[in-house]
Amino acid sequence: MKMPRRASSLLLSVMLLLCHTAIGLSLRDQFALAKKDEDTHAQIELIRRILDEEPGDVELRERLAGLWLSVEDYDMAESTVRQWTEAPESVRARVLGTVLFVRDQKKEEAVALLEGYLAGHPDDLEITRQLAGYLDGMGENQKAVDLLSKAPGVEEDAGLLVSRALARRKLQDFASALKDFAAAERLDSEDESVVRNRPSFERLRAALAGIDAAGAILAGKPDDLSARLSRAYWYLSTGVASGPALEDAEAARRTDSSSVVALLLFAEASNQVGRFSARDALDKFQVDVSRPVPALQVLDRLSGYDGQLAKNPKDISALLARGRELGNNAQQYRLAIRDAEAVLAIDPGSAKARAEKIFALVKLQRVDDAAAELRVLEASKPPREVLAGSLSALVEAATGASQLDAALEYANRAIKAKPEARYYKQRAAILQRLERFADAQADLSHAQQLEKGAR
Repeated sequence: MKMPRRASSLLLSVMLLLCHTAIGLSLRDQFALAKKDEDTHAQIELIRRILDEEPGDVELRERLAGLWLSVEDYDMAESTVRQWTEAPESVRARVLGTVLFVRDQKKEEAVALLEGYLAGHPDDLEITRQLAGYLDGMGENQKAVDLLSKAPGVEEDAGLLVSRALARRKLQDFASALKDFAAAERLDSEDESVVRNRPSFERLRAALAGIDAAGAILAGKPDDLSARLSRAYWYLSTGVASGPALEDAEAARRTDSSSVVALLLFAEASNQVGRFSARDALDKFQVDVSRPVPALQVLDRLSGYDGQLAKNPKDISALLARGRELGNNAQQYRLAIRDAEAVLAIDPGSAKARAEKIFALVKLQRVDDAAAELRVLEASKPPREVLAGSLSALVEAATGASQLDAALEYANRAIKAKPEARYYKQRAAILQRLERFADAQADLSHAQQLEKGAR
């Protein structure tokens, strides 16, 4: 029977204690070794033994309570403090506050206990830090800001400044959040919380610049679609302003209901605020919100195609370009299919649109549908490079599904349509999996010859 991890760790610690005792080390010496080895269970056992002999050691009692908390034994932590009638108020507040908040889930009581303590000891930054963490966990961001704004010493503590910056960011007070984080960096650029949060605040700095720039344009031109979309994007990039992002995205959709950029931002913001689920986004809008919001450059290109299509909804070249961008870079394959189908409704013989649809269907793992579209494409006698590319996509799909015979057939047809090096390499990979190593090597050699000839 497998021993629980904590029990096995405790047993190992006890065995080490017995070993150290056997070679004549004092309890204090053993404790020093346990601290050096960061052996929590050994430290606990040794402290308890030392306190049996020296019950007045305040420092060790405090450490014992902290160690019980570190191993999440809240019953023993509470017992340690309650039996310690002369425990310092700070220790009692820290331990009992943790027990209430974590073990008992009595969060309001935990907050009240720490607030009561701080009323008499406002300069205790460790309890301030603990209370700020509880308020953050409860979503009480304004209370956290108020606490950290009035507590003496916060301005000289990098970690607490970061905590206030995070609370202000959640309150969407971005300028003040950045100011706090900059102050924390000046105090201690290597502080763990500064290092950990630096990337997100660098993104916030860029986002705030974008929000302000777009806001300046909208102040004079409230219907400026580009500025509205830009601000929605930057709001989303903060990670905490999905509400304002949704307002801007909805306004953009009112300006141009056909804008795919507005649709993407609207779906993402709506999902983040809980208006509808990821499933709803797929069903109602064909938007996959599990994909990251496209990069700004991708959105800019999509916006350009949106503009062309706003002027002429039947612009085939714009529909094709937007569909490729949606599929290749935004990974929004359902929207890519929608654009491909819009082209096919205008020109049923469009080989490029059919190929884009096949590519998107493959990415959605709708292999049977992709194969059916391929048959239609082949019947239309498309350009060889278009047919070969579509066959190659199905090679990948069949290979991914371990349908190696089907993959080999598609690869053979791709090479027949367009005997290029990439298709020989693709077939070589299949042949290797089929353990036809000589044939695979022949394909790789042929691919190398083709590549040399192309130089």
